[in-house]
Amino acid sequence: MHLRTLRSFVVLAEELNFTRAAERLHVAQPALSQQIRGLERELGAQLVDRGQRPLRLTEAGSYLHTEALRILATCEQVALGTQQIGAGERGWLAIGFTRSSMYSVLPPALKAFHHAFPQVELKLFEMVTEEHADALREGRIHIGIGRQPAPIPGCATRLLLRERLSVVLAPDHPVADAGEIRLADLAETPLILYPQHPSAQFARSVEALFRDAGFVPFVAHRTFEIQTAIALVAAGLGMTFVGDSVAAHGRPDVVCRHVAGLGTVKGTSTLAATYRSADPSPHLRAFLDCLPDVGTISSGE
Repeated sequence: MHLRTLRSFVVLAEELNFTRAAERLHVAQPALSQQIRGLERELGAQLVDRGQRPLRLTEAGSYLHTEALRILATCEQVALGTQQIGAGERGWLAIGFTRSSMYSVLPPALKAFHHAFPQVELKLFEMVTEEHADALREGRIHIGIGRQPAPIPGCATRLLLRERLSVVLAPDHPVADAGEIRLADLAETPLILYPQHPSAQFARSVEALFRDAGFVPFVAHRTFEIQTAIALVAAGLGMTFVGDSVAAHGRPDVVCRHVAGLGTVKGTSTLAATYRSADPSPHLRAFLDCLPDVGTISSGE
């Protein structure tokens, strides 16, 4: 189904007359009739009731007319945007981000970038950190902002944030008001992990905390995103862990506490930006300037 054919069908749907439609399209009437019959054969549905005067669209034809208008409008927008970008009149930047980055580094960076480059179209894609690698390789995003990302070949990584971990508990948890909490105090509390992904680094690091302490936690639930995990804690179904930036935006039906004895490495979590090392986009470089830089930039092998 070609765009040219869709345009011809839309004109016919507007005129409901082959002769007038052919005149608008600057084609011969037999050629237009043949084009529409070919479209009907391709779709396996009658689009026009030719036995009526004036012509009438069938139900299938009415549906196609509505969808064709939407498709053609989208194509026109894409064409215009491509022309403007090619002429340097407009740009675009695609950002993949994990939910927790919205509690810290991402909003101020977006604000600063948009203020400096209001003509640049920002495309934001919420995704778990582990999905960034494929999105970068396929060119669907220019940059991924995620938690504890693994090295990606051909990509550079900049550390944006290093923060302490907090355990999220229901207010009536036995140690919620304790002066000091240790992992051993949480041994009997079910664990709620996120994100739900086979290679989620954050979930693995949380489980490793308990293994290093000498016991394996009972994982009661695995959720796709952080707010669901916190809501399950509020419902009394267990505990979860978040970075301090998320804990600072806490909700009144949970409490967030630091856990003693975790150390500066195990007891912290990081946010980092990953992007293709050879990406020539000037807008990517400009956006990087809007992000914090906690550590040095490293490149994947």
